[in-house]
Amino acid sequence: MINKDEKPSKALVLSGGGVTGIAWELGILFGLEECGIDVTSVELLVGTSAGSNVGAQITSGLSLEELYQLQLKPVKESKENQKPLDGSQFRQMMAAAIMSSPDPKTARIRIGEAALAASTMSEEERLELIASRLPSHEWNLKRNLIVNAVDAENGEWVTFNQHSDVSLLLAVTASSAVPGVYPPTTINGHRYIDGSMSSGTNADLAKGYDLVLIIVAEPTMTHRAMGPTMHRISFEEEIAELEHSGSKFMIITPDGNSMQAKGNNPLDANLRASSAMAGRKQGKKLAQKVKSFWE
Repeated sequence: MINKDEKPSKALVLSGGGVTGIAWELGILFGLEECGIDVTSVELLVGTSAGSNVGAQITSGLSLEELYQLQLKPVKESKENQKPLDGSQFRQMMAAAIMSSPDPKTARIRIGEAALAASTMSEEERLELIASRLPSHEWNLKRNLIVNAVDAENGEWVTFNQHSDVSLLLAVTASSAVPGVYPPTTINGHRYIDGSMSSGTNADLAKGYDLVLIIVAEPTMTHRAMGPTMHRISFEEEIAELEHSGSKFMIITPDGNSMQAKGNNPLDANLRASSAMAGRKQGKKLAQKVKSFWE
């Protein structure tokens, strides 16, 4: 229970969700801020995939308004590109790795094998793209940001932070390396893939914090896995760990308008602006509810 005489410790968890997820999450944060609710000044930030991009952006020194406006910038004026996502092919690749594996770690290893063998853009091109998103390529030493990734070769879940001797740019690029779509990121001789292969949220990292706000860009991440999975932990188990540690939490997922704005391809940069605007609108709608929880 939170001691009313003490300031509660707070954590913000930002999930994966592609290019549209980045935009929507920034929209949510900006919409809340416009209503006088700052949920970014926290003791802990946890970012996975899209969430790692957002975590890096909001600790860069730019205002949420500036970051939001960048999401409205025409794609042709940015380094973002519409990345075709063959959903059927991607799901088949994932299913093949998962169904042929005796446990989640083996599944992550096999997903990593597929990622290493896939034909994608070069690592240099991918680094350049991520670099264009981040106002700063180095960690803000005054902020506690954890970025999640997975070792493509041994399936191990890894976390990067300001003490990891790894640049923020490399950490975020690794966390965003969607298997089979983008190249695994090389860091100190290891290759890393998307942190969502471990968990879409990795919210259990926030256990023990008094208040935990979890922003989930893809509602399916909160669903119970029916059958084998590559995840080290389910969202239900993450929530159970938070509860067991005494943390109080609130979960924000896209409403109907946001889901429509985000479309079916989370990597489609052409839907970035609509996703950001829908997130901003939803953030304003949720403002009173979030305020009651947060303050």
